[in-house]
Amino acid sequence: MAAETSWRMRGDVMEACSCATTCPCNFGSDPIPLPCDAIIGWRIQEGHRGDIRLDGLNVVLYLRIPGNAFQGGWTLGVYLDQRANQQQADALTSIFSGQAGSWPAVLGSLIANPLVPKQVPIQFETVDGEHRITVPGLLEVGTERVPNPLPGQPPLDPRSVIWRSRSTPARRAYGAPRCSS
Repeated sequence: MAAETSWRMRGDVMEACSCATTCPCNFGSDPIPLPCDAIIGWRIQEGHRGDIRLDGLNVVLYLRIPGNAFQGGWTLGVYLDQRANQQQADALTSIFSGQAGSWPAVLGSLIANPLVPKQVPIQFETVDGEHRITVPGLLEVGTERVPNPLPGQPPLDPRSVIWRSRSTPARRAYGAPRCSS
């Protein structure tokens, strides 16, 4: 068995999907509508795989989930920051393919159709606590706050809602990428 090379990343993450409501997969429910097209993006402030630094790079995953997320059959596309050199691109590919272990390895059993990773320009912006990820000519997604069900009240505070981190206040896709193998 090969020795696993350690890796770590710290930064911002944004998740957006095509579901009509906040992501039901987080609660074990089926996506609505089917299939679910999801984007998960990372802005890596500090990171490494072994001695390879990943600071300042972005990564975007495209997922197509055909039914209940935990039953698998996913399509996975990995978009790597075009600014990454070959060693960094290889390190990011090994992390997000699950070859480097940890949580991506656990999710690997759910992926039926892995697409070849591509290096592309990725913009990851944050304005007033809302995130936007743009890959020119491919996708644009952003967050929006979860509306308050009480009339006249401000949007829900993402820190008080289960399954929310400070960087994913809500999920809503504005477009799905055109993916090809």
